[in-house]
Amino acid sequence: MIIKIKSKIKPTEDEKKVIKAIKNIFRDADISIFENNTLIGESKDIDRFKELLRSQAILDTGRMVLERGILGNSTKFIINKQAAYSGLLNFDRDIHGGIFVKIICEENENILSLIKEIAPKTKDGKIISEEEDEF
Repeated sequence: MIIKIKSKIKPTEDEKKVIKAIKNIFRDADISIFENNTLIGESKDIDRFKELLRSQAILDTGRMVLERGILGNSTKFIINKQAAYSGLLNFDRDIHGGIFVKIICEENENILSLIKEIAPKTKDGKIISEEEDEF
């Protein structure tokens, strides 16, 4: 999987803080800043994102957002910058100019399987296997 990251740096924002927000979620992100104050990054490490979904007990929300953003063999969503800067995961709409994330499956990967791995289904707050859910 490849994680593509993009965010505009607003005139009122500190570029170092925007970078920190991204690195709080995608620790290995390789980030570049372009002349038009657009920050573009790439990551392969989804572990912190998965950890935050679990520690904040938002697996069901995460799964819904990831499934809703599916396009082909990828998914896209937006993360709130302020929450990410504080080390929290909060999904956003493009109202405040958040962090745009696109998770792209590589060859031999399937987006639905990847989403199940990132944000498995839960029942009463506990992760259940897909097989248990069918009965």
